[in-house]
Amino acid sequence: MHLTHGWEPDLEPDDSLLRRFVLATADRSEAMALLVGGRSVRTETFCAADPGSPVIFDNAAVLLQPPTYIDLAATIQAVIAAYPADRHFVLLSAFPTPDLVPFGLELMGHPPFMLRPPGGEAPAVPEGLEIREVVDQEGLDVFVRTIVEAYPMPGGERSALADAAVLDGSIRLFTGFVNDEPVATAGARIAHGVNDVEWVSTRATHRRRGIGAALTWAATLAAPDLPAVLIASDDGQGVYEAMGYLRLVRLTMWHRPPT
Repeated sequence: MHLTHGWEPDLEPDDSLLRRFVLATADRSEAMALLVGGRSVRTETFCAADPGSPVIFDNAAVLLQPPTYIDLAATIQAVIAAYPADRHFVLLSAFPTPDLVPFGLELMGHPPFMLRPPGGEAPAVPEGLEIREVVDQEGLDVFVRTIVEAYPMPGGERSALADAAVLDGSIRLFTGFVNDEPVATAGARIAHGVNDVEWVSTRATHRRRGIGAALTWAATLAAPDLPAVLIASDDGQGVYEAMGYLRLVRLTMWHRPPT
């Protein structure tokens, strides 16, 4: 008897929530790169998106199959070949990988992957906070400036996110204002049956007030009938757990510095 391993290229995207996340993440990076005139290389084993961004997380490659089921050496060499030598990029794997240092990559770590099932309602926003959805270039400029300063995200004003072409309907972005001052951000891309939550930031002057959580709620419920997924930091896991997110697994992230 043969059982599918769950990562065959022709398998339905919804075979598992982890597969949905992997495909949604690859598609988001690829779509944003192409929307702003960048490049993408996609095979059965990886997707490498190159928007030419100074922000390394924009230049993202994603493994689409477990390393044990592919020719990993050939795949990594193909990923490296997809980027100019002077470009930072990250490689995300939902699975443990062997040591990739011999290929010129550096281990960034193992960030937590978290899931929130659909349903429920967001609590009332903190007093004085107004959440506005980004709908045009002017609003996007404010969103980007806020995340650049609050995260911080140096070079973000020249990232793929700064181009209004990304406001194609699948990406939902939210900015939080206090006294008409932008203080926090969050967003989600809706794809493969999940809210893929990203771009969460809060200015240092406004942290620990529930503002970041309120913005994350807006992104989490962008499509309220769908589950939400995100990559957390170690410090952020508790905040997300309080929202109903579950700790599922740790991912693996590598970085290739410019050569």
